[in-house]
Amino acid sequence: MCGIAGIFEPQPAEGSGAALGRMLRAMIPRGPDDEGCAEIAAGGGGRWLVGARRLAVLDLSRAGHQPMRDPETGNGLVYNGEIYNFRALRGELEQRGCAFRSAGDTEVLLLALREWGADALPRLEGMFAFAAWDERRQQMLLARDPHGIKPLYYREDRGRFVFASELRALLASGLAPRELDVTGLDSFLRFGAVQEPATLVSGARLLPAGHVITLPGAGARPARYALLLDGRPGVNGAAPRVEKMIPELRQALVTAVSSRMVSDVPVGVFLSGGLDSATVAALAGSRQNPVRTFTVTFAEQRYAEGEQARAAARHLGSEHRELLLSQGDLLSSLPQALAAMDQPSVDGINTWFVSRATREAGVTVALSGLGGDELFGGYRNFRLAPRIEQADRLLPGWSRRLAAAALAALPGERAGKVSAWLGGAGGFAHPAQFIRTVFPPRQVARLLLPEWLGRIEFDVFRGEMDALGAQLAGQDPVNRVTCIELALYLRNTLLRDTDCMSMAHSLEVRVPLLDHGLTALLLRIPGAWKLNGRQSKPLLVAALAQPLPAAIRERPKRGFEFPWRQWARGELRAEIDATLASPGAMGEYLDWGAVRQVWREFEAGRAHWSRPWLFYVLRKWIERNLEA
Repeated sequence: MCGIAGIFEPQPAEGSGAALGRMLRAMIPRGPDDEGCAEIAAGGGGRWLVGARRLAVLDLSRAGHQPMRDPETGNGLVYNGEIYNFRALRGELEQRGCAFRSAGDTEVLLLALREWGADALPRLEGMFAFAAWDERRQQMLLARDPHGIKPLYYREDRGRFVFASELRALLASGLAPRELDVTGLDSFLRFGAVQEPATLVSGARLLPAGHVITLPGAGARPARYALLLDGRPGVNGAAPRVEKMIPELRQALVTAVSSRMVSDVPVGVFLSGGLDSATVAALAGSRQNPVRTFTVTFAEQRYAEGEQARAAARHLGSEHRELLLSQGDLLSSLPQALAAMDQPSVDGINTWFVSRATREAGVTVALSGLGGDELFGGYRNFRLAPRIEQADRLLPGWSRRLAAAALAALPGERAGKVSAWLGGAGGFAHPAQFIRTVFPPRQVARLLLPEWLGRIEFDVFRGEMDALGAQLAGQDPVNRVTCIELALYLRNTLLRDTDCMSMAHSLEVRVPLLDHGLTALLLRIPGAWKLNGRQSKPLLVAALAQPLPAAIRERPKRGFEFPWRQWARGELRAEIDATLASPGAMGEYLDWGAVRQVWREFEAGRAHWSRPWLFYVLRKWIERNLEA
């Protein structure tokens, strides 16, 4: 696992080496074990400067040093990630005559690209973002994995191209302006996390998941090489009985977890009291005994998962560690946690704390149950969104308006969102996407100052939305929600937060439930099989060879959530109120009176905690990154 960075310039310029050095220093926590840089001469007098910070996980020797060069061809690679099927690929490459000097996956990727070029990408099972130089073609290939687990940011300006694993590293280079991007700001206000490929920095973009950029080429134009789906829609009504699919699903789960246990450093598991993490921990325990598990819990019983996690740990026989977090603990560590945010997010603080506890215990790799809710139907959206879709089809216009008015009169933001959808909220691929908004579009329009509304570039998202729409067309109502959750909320909030918050502690987090084979299988299974009365995730429960206790299997779905509502009315209140007292640079973009009104609505019990928290983390991020 690494932090990578690079600069292309058509003509060598003074100071570029220092700029690369600043980018690498900004990413030391991503790679505390090693650093390397290289200069690559490119055609026409141009050059690439590339570098990497390394967190050693496979082959801890100097043989895994990056940038890695192929002595036979002059090809080069800087790479962030893990290729879980690297041993199988190595066997194929050895049969083709390739000789290896290391025991890790970096050299396997380097030689796979030499042998197969971009056709190697569909062969890779893992999480990755890399830049690979082809000496013969005089081309640099940048690529990102299909789920978007590992990030890769870039900016092109007047022939100069800069990339890095973190947006903050681009800023540290001095080659990207410390200016807010209004398209990214609009996206952040809507969802509490900027949706790719936009960012909050003017002119900077996040390479979309499953895309490549080839330079030189037609500018820095991403091209798609993979979708989450393989073109086969969900199984229709003539499919075999669910019982006949269970052995295949069980084996896919075993393979996904076991492949992610391969490591030359200690491995642990994030364990809540829920089904997803308990499943991962149980399968990991069959490979490593005892498996080490970690959880965060609170004194507030509504949010505390300590008792459930301890019960799961006892059943699994794991070596368990628990972090009890109080308001005081949060306040004392909040500046560090906020500083770890590469882009602001209403989520992520929880991952920062559990990652810190895991790393302090001497663990370098942790497995997470992320993806289970999205793939196995764990969210309420899986029942609500299909009903809204049905209402869209069946209700005439006048009935929709009546339903929208009736829902608008009910308390709660979810009723308000459904009302807004039925009332004609546009610009969304699916109601599940709209339900995920923090501020629906009409409220965003009231928060942004009028002069900025016309500058929002919605076309930035067109390619991703078009591809998502094509995937939704072939799926049943439940699997359509899965596609939405995977491509939007999981990718742009949960995975991105997990990456930056774990790497802030030099911890690599792996997500077995997002194994590509497992994902493809679950998207071919009818969505109706994933919902069964009151049983949460019945398909996952059925797939476990050794059943988990009923207390875990039958526990209602609960998110891993901090007690933000209570804390924002307690010891955290003064901190938020003081931060939102004045806008700073945000006053150039936002109606601060409207922002303060959101805070007052929360204090009066009429707004969800995420709304004022959104402005708090945004204000702190801008202070640190754009006002510095």
